[in-house]
Amino acid sequence: MTPVRLRLLWHPQPQFAGYLLAEHDGFAAARGVALRCVPMDGRSGPIEALLAGTCELAVASPAHMLESEAPDELVMLLAIQQTSALTYGVRRAAGITNAADLAGKRIAVWPGGEDLELRWMLQRAGVPPASATLVPVFDTVAALAGGEVDGAQMTTYHEVFELEHAVDSLAPYAFLDAAAYGAGLLKDGLFARRSWVADHAALVGEVVAAVLEGWTVAFAQPERAVDRCATLRPDLSREHHAQQLGAIRALAMTGATLTHGLGYPDPAHVDAALAAVADVAGRRIAGSRAAFVDASFWAAAPAAFRRIGA
Repeated sequence: MTPVRLRLLWHPQPQFAGYLLAEHDGFAAARGVALRCVPMDGRSGPIEALLAGTCELAVASPAHMLESEAPDELVMLLAIQQTSALTYGVRRAAGITNAADLAGKRIAVWPGGEDLELRWMLQRAGVPPASATLVPVFDTVAALAGGEVDGAQMTTYHEVFELEHAVDSLAPYAFLDAAAYGAGLLKDGLFARRSWVADHAALVGEVVAAVLEGWTVAFAQPERAVDRCATLRPDLSREHHAQQLGAIRALAMTGATLTHGLGYPDPAHVDAALAAVADVAGRRIAGSRAAFVDASFWAAAPAAFRRIGA
């Protein structure tokens, strides 16, 4: 059994169902891999952990990769979700109906540089960079519901559910979609160091196959996936687990999943992140999108786990 550490972007939950099933339901072990999914660590992000060598794989975004100190050392292997999972809840009472109205407003964001999509959306909506105040908080829902901010960064699968259960009604809130401004960015993908992939190609292939099997089972047998996630994360209700898994499945069954298959690491996501980094940060990163994506392991995985569509 070869140990492999996979750093998650957050705590165990259905957002990572396929990875968790690969570890806990034996799909990785059956391929000789002792996979261990490691929850978030507030001291460093997943890409920093990869570059520091404290994990071999990480769930992160193309934006995380490109904004890191060494993007040329990293590669994307899989993308389960194919659409941005982010949305921006705003208070209607603050006069916000579109992204342009966020000028002069306070917006809650997660700490640690998680706001590239938001800043790109604001730029494309014509909002001057300094006119919107970004407020880093871990609980963006509480900040919005408590009236501390006018808008809040959220995911469609977690924070929106939390907001819905924290307030009497969602009627006072509107939700802005960055894709409407051509600014949608993929949130989750599977990344590794390029050198580790080169040195452990056979192992990488086994891990990718196990992860794709995990996601295939999670979507085909949602009750099994919810059972597993509820065991690992008992602080969330079963309703929350089921709702989140359904939302993740909806994000996965779009885009490249419909044209190539489940888990395809679509280079278009890197294209979008490259454009955002250039537009927002003024950082031009050398190399083509192909330099940041390796689809060979996805292509070599069993076809049954790369099915097209729902």
